[in-house]
Amino acid sequence: MSKRVKKNDKSTIVSWVLHALKIVLGDESIREEIIMHYNPDLHKGNLTKLKKIGNVNHDHHVITFNAFIEPGKTREDKMDKIQHYLEKIVEMPGTVAFTATNVQQDENDFETHFQSFIVDNDAKTVLMIDPAYDKKKRSGKGIYHAEVAREIVKPLFKVLNMDLEEEDEYKVRFLKLKNPAQIAHDDVFCQSWSLFILNSLLENDTYKTTREFKIPASQTDKYNMILNFYKRIFTDIPSLRGYLKAEYEGEITDDYLLEADPYEVLMKMTKKDMAV
Repeated sequence: MSKRVKKNDKSTIVSWVLHALKIVLGDESIREEIIMHYNPDLHKGNLTKLKKIGNVNHDHHVITFNAFIEPGKTREDKMDKIQHYLEKIVEMPGTVAFTATNVQQDENDFETHFQSFIVDNDAKTVLMIDPAYDKKKRSGKGIYHAEVAREIVKPLFKVLNMDLEEEDEYKVRFLKLKNPAQIAHDDVFCQSWSLFILNSLLENDTYKTTREFKIPASQTDKYNMILNFYKRIFTDIPSLRGYLKAEYEGEITDDYLLEADPYEVLMKMTKKDMAV
């Protein structure tokens, strides 16, 4: 290595580690690995059916619809794909969980907003998780527009309920957050927040209740909550460390930064470090 990492390089290293974390925790296969580690019975009995929705053999069953539009396709095609997925999962028994991001407006739109969903076909409920949800606003709209929740999921179930008896209608609602998880546009942790909240609800079965999800008010305490989540999953699931290391090393260009082990950096981080 060209030189040892200096103390004043800490913020640079932390920034790159957080950048790598954002990418790692937005990856469909890694999100599935985390969810299934803590919820091994999720989708039991539905695995094969979920993987074959759309007559395509998917690699995963805890689906994450990314923001990007396939070549030759349109935004409408992508939104129709999500709608088709919903139409299929309501035909299955039990609970299905998935995540989707807002669909990019054009090829230069790289802003994503992750939203997660829990569809309980036995209880006939649909819980929509928007990390920016603001209960103080009548609409619940926070700093980001939850496009998938508001423009695809809610309208589809409104139409679906028209053909159902009242006792069989789906009750669709947003998860109420004590405070919005995301309150600033420079908060780039929507991947993490959606995953953390989804996993917490599934792991504790609290998605079956209407209780408020506790998110602290201060930004520093929000960072602490998500940092504790990071430390938990990277402790419990050692394979995540390899993904993080590969992403970190693939992103940085300064050789001397390679001396840092991103996992060790993460485990030593404090909530104040999250604000870099």
